[in-house]
Amino acid sequence: MSTKRIPSHWIQGRVDIYNMIDFEQEQMLENPEWCLVLSHYSQMQVQIREQDPESDGWVIRQNEVEGVVAEHLPRIHGKLIAFDLLKFQIAGRDSGVFYKVTNAGNKMLPKLEKKLRKLLATQAAEQIEPVEQDYARSA
Repeated sequence: MSTKRIPSHWIQGRVDIYNMIDFEQEQMLENPEWCLVLSHYSQMQVQIREQDPESDGWVIRQNEVEGVVAEHLPRIHGKLIAFDLLKFQIAGRDSGVFYKVTNAGNKMLPKLEKKLRKLLATQAAEQIEPVEQDYARSA
């Protein structure tokens, strides 16, 4: 009975995939605007599907997203596409560009939102602590 070994390059490839996902999450957390754009497209897809259950979910390019500087949007779209969180389709000269959140984007979004909430809560607590400490010293 022979035992088959998994080639080491397969294992290395698997590790690199996990490191890449961690890198993407880290980049997304460091750039909250990216998360806002991804979340916006996800919400738009849900709205479109609710209005038309037979829709394929493609959303026309958004030139305004609340909380995001409009000039940053082209670069953010590019980053989200590069990270395979958003895909695009050119519908035609008159129709423009359409976007859709990928499966990877849909899987990552809840984790990102949870981590961002935690991060924002921590930052808010850190801002409150010095005020409370100063108040305690003056009492």
